[in-house]
Amino acid sequence: MKNLQDCLEATYTLTGAWPVKTIESKPPSPRSIVLLLHGYNERGLRIFRKLRRFLPQDSHIIAPNGLFPLPRVKPDRLDFGYAWYFYDKFTQTYSVDQTLCVDLLKKLLDTANPQGLPVTVIGFSQGGYLAPLLGYAQPSIKHVIGIGCEFRTRFFKGPPPFSLSAIHGSGDPLVSAAHARHEIELLRAKGINVDWHQIEDLKHEITLEVGLRVAHLMESYGKASL
Repeated sequence: MKNLQDCLEATYTLTGAWPVKTIESKPPSPRSIVLLLHGYNERGLRIFRKLRRFLPQDSHIIAPNGLFPLPRVKPDRLDFGYAWYFYDKFTQTYSVDQTLCVDLLKKLLDTANPQGLPVTVIGFSQGGYLAPLLGYAQPSIKHVIGIGCEFRTRFFKGPPPFSLSAIHGSGDPLVSAAHARHEIELLRAKGINVDWHQIEDLKHEITLEVGLRVAHLMESYGKASL
């Protein structure tokens, strides 16, 4: 738990009475914001634990839970993971699309970042699919990093006002690296550049090597955005 000593829990009540719970780490005078978007049936705490030590010490780090709780029955308790939206891969349709979560996350950033500090969004899996849509909605977002996801071509209506990086494992059994790379080639054909980082034998997870890649990207892109 050493990485959590300087973190706190917070709740933002946005759009009426809809609460968004977060895990955060905030220095006295932050120079930037890092928003962490977890994967399907996970929590903000999980991605926070995985990436906190690789992120800049002078950044305000915010890791919210998704909007929709998913009950997980344990032998001794009821636990919850969370989802950002609901997509049916068999029919390729949404029962709940990204509209609500994009609106609420935009409001969260408006509330947490009144100074308009530059924001980096790091999304894993479902959170990575979501991240570019939020980037178009929130002008303070300068960099989007997707881990184990696809940057779907149909989500990009024009040149994005933020830079894009993708980290993907060659052994990912859930999101094919070949499919993710194909979408990136389609984006490049439209004049949208994506910085691609493939990690050999990595599965659908956030490992030490992923964290080190994130740290490198944060250092490289962070200097340009400040």
